[in-house]
Amino acid sequence: MPKRYAERPPKEKLSSDSDRLLAVGKPYTDKAYRWNRENYSRHRRFVDIWAFVLTLLFELWLDSKPWSYPGGMTEAKKAERRKKQAIWIRNTFLELGPTFIKVGQLFSTRADLFPSEYVEELSKLQDRVPAFSYEQVEAIIQQDLGKTIPELYRSFDPIPLAAASLGQVHKAQLHSGEEVVVKVQRPGLVKLFTIDLEILKGITRYFQNHPDWGRGRDWLGIYEECCRILWEEIEYLNEGRNADTFRRNFRNEDWVKVPRVYWRYTSPRVLTLEYLPGIKISHYEAIEAAGLDRKDLARKGAQA
Repeated sequence: MPKRYAERPPKEKLSSDSDRLLAVGKPYTDKAYRWNRENYSRHRRFVDIWAFVLTLLFELWLDSKPWSYPGGMTEAKKAERRKKQAIWIRNTFLELGPTFIKVGQLFSTRADLFPSEYVEELSKLQDRVPAFSYEQVEAIIQQDLGKTIPELYRSFDPIPLAAASLGQVHKAQLHSGEEVVVKVQRPGLVKLFTIDLEILKGITRYFQNHPDWGRGRDWLGIYEECCRILWEEIEYLNEGRNADTFRRNFRNEDWVKVPRVYWRYTSPRVLTLEYLPGIKISHYEAIEAAGLDRKDLARKGAQA
């Protein structure tokens, strides 16, 4: 009988499993995480998003008033205030969830539109949110693939390897014995994106028509580009096709390894890939311990 790995782990493993859950997503406050509730309404979302926008508009208005700077307005004081605002924006984007985390990451590449302090802080956005439940993972896989987890996989670890705003990844083994990772989309993401992007369209129109902030900026074009990228990111069939294309393009390079897509176990919300353990490029000590040449890796990365 295939082992499911969904039962309560032995007592000696509880500590390590708890550590892993903490590692894949730090607990957020109830307020910060309420976007993930199934009964979260469009009205509540509208209030939360516009509260952020109106607060930011007030802060920007205040920045232009010399009397708001004790001792007088100077470039140093303006820069310090922008830095504090940037940190607040980054933290608010994290609290607002998946749509805003992704939008913030996109904005971090637009130094032509935003102050350097904003760009620097948004580039630090860490896409880590609490993992969703194993029961939700089971439901999504069965809905999309038409079979239960034990029918599809010999083993399936209920504790995710990693969790992000758009989904989480679980290690599993096929009945053939092949080791795989299974990426499962976060529940309710399509509904959340639909609500958020509708609200953001109204905000975009406001900024586009503003006499100061709209001048010389194509906010509607930026909005359309964000929409395109966001919808592409949650279409796992598209991600799988891109992986296959990348794999074919580098099939003659022995120093590039692209995981195989298991299409029988893949759907718009579930992506099953060959398990390829590796070392994160920023983990320098682990790279050196493995006997790898960092300069050679950099050269090959540029070549790729």
